[in-house]
Amino acid sequence: MAVRDQLPGQPFSISVPVSIPVGLLVGWGAGVAAPWPMPVAAVLVAARTRRTASSALAGAICTGIGVGCIVGTAIEPISWQPRSWTRWTRLAIACNVAASAALVVAGWRHFTTARAS
Repeated sequence: MAVRDQLPGQPFSISVPVSIPVGLLVGWGAGVAAPWPMPVAAVLVAARTRRTASSALAGAICTGIGVGCIVGTAIEPISWQPRSWTRWTRLAIACNVAASAALVVAGWRHFTTARAS
């Protein structure tokens, strides 16, 4: 979607001189897509933990990554230009924020459950 609508990653209006596909590939992200290492790290951390003390750390990491993805969306200039949004841009921003919020909630729940046991 970011490639089709030409939405480069420009956090705090900082851009890098690479094409959007290259920016996505190297982990810079795009105007409506978190850098792929963040959600991949959250999935790997969550998949490798069990109900132990390390599971509290995994929950904290997932919560932090979710918050980071929400902040990352908020600092993109495209997020503050709703009149320029296509239907797909609007959907991508909404899905990104919803998935990030779900990661925060799941990570926080995991963190508090592990700390209580």
